[in-house]
Amino acid sequence: MKASGKIGFSVLMVIIAALASGSLIISDRPGKTSAEYEGVTFLKGLIALHGAGGIPLRKGNGIMIRNGETDAYDWKGYVPFEKLPVVMNPENGRLSSANNKTVGDDYPYFIGHSFDVPYRKNRIEQLLEPEKKFSTEDFKEMINDQHSYLAALLTPHILRLTRWSDSLTTPEKVALDALDGWDYEMNTSMTAPTVFEFFRVSFKKNLLSDELGDLNDRLSDLTTESYVYRLLTGGPDQWVDNVNTPAEETLDDSVLQSFEDGVAALTKQMGNNPEKWEWGRVHTITLVHPLGSVKLLGSLFNLNSPKYPIGGSDHTVSPYYSLGTDFNANIGASVKHIYNTGDWDDSWSVIPGGASGVPGSEFYTSQVKTYLDGNFYRDLFTENAVRSTAKYTQVIKPVSGWGQD
Repeated sequence: MKASGKIGFSVLMVIIAALASGSLIISDRPGKTSAEYEGVTFLKGLIALHGAGGIPLRKGNGIMIRNGETDAYDWKGYVPFEKLPVVMNPENGRLSSANNKTVGDDYPYFIGHSFDVPYRKNRIEQLLEPEKKFSTEDFKEMINDQHSYLAALLTPHILRLTRWSDSLTTPEKVALDALDGWDYEMNTSMTAPTVFEFFRVSFKKNLLSDELGDLNDRLSDLTTESYVYRLLTGGPDQWVDNVNTPAEETLDDSVLQSFEDGVAALTKQMGNNPEKWEWGRVHTITLVHPLGSVKLLGSLFNLNSPKYPIGGSDHTVSPYYSLGTDFNANIGASVKHIYNTGDWDDSWSVIPGGASGVPGSEFYTSQVKTYLDGNFYRDLFTENAVRSTAKYTQVIKPVSGWGQD
């Protein structure tokens, strides 16, 4: 998230597992400005998640537009470093964060209002098994994990529809069978993720659109997701009822209507043949250069990557999704890191592009397939390791007369 003005703020995200020789860190650490970061020192045996950056002190929540005629809502400095959000050496020995809210409601300072529902964080907690020593390979698997914590919560409600199987159409029965026995993996070759995601779109709409009307389309995705999470973990409330009917609908009624609507949308887009309902057929990703959105330029200069089928979703540890109305993903991890502080040369990374921003270079999109396949490149740190494995050398020379009068 970004604060207004010259200062940007984002919560430090660190996942750490102790290794025998040090610590393994997965980190996303933005700070105040481009050259100013709040550092965190990691010692053997110490793990911590610490806010990094400047949290403005100001009246109110800092989101609403305020009266600027007085200084009542001006920034009054920053939250002192010692009062920034911090968790250190928790009793269970594990720390994780995945864009979720990292402070409780009792935290006295406003740090933002848009946080992801904790599906991904909760899945990470499941993967961080107690008493297990994690290797680099374990963390590679974790970063690429596409198991859905959300599907594990929501699918049992859908499977309750087997009680009304006699009233379901043939495509609806096929779709329900796809969910029965599903392991909640958002795999490209499966049909269950497709059925689930089409249902999910209809479910969110049916829950809220009767009360909100056209305003429902203007809600942020985080708002609707937060409501669904509250519904699944806290039980149904009055929003479940459809106010446009004389009857009082239950959660099961809303699930049934949403399932019917979802399968109708699925078959309209993908046909009645369930063999063509694979998640990878509709859930794809193309890495598009800004100029590549112009079809002629994209084709002429080969600016974009090919289209690839991709697994996962916005609710999996490995996230690929879109905020639009289709399933063509345009959001994902901008970089994947694994840092081994016990052996820095055993660190790994990969980016969804290439090391060169020059179209035509062999390194322009050289990492795309590696990134999408869940693989990594060794990210060497020590000078000897870098020099001994270097394939190319860049020499930068001053231009003659440059900077001279």
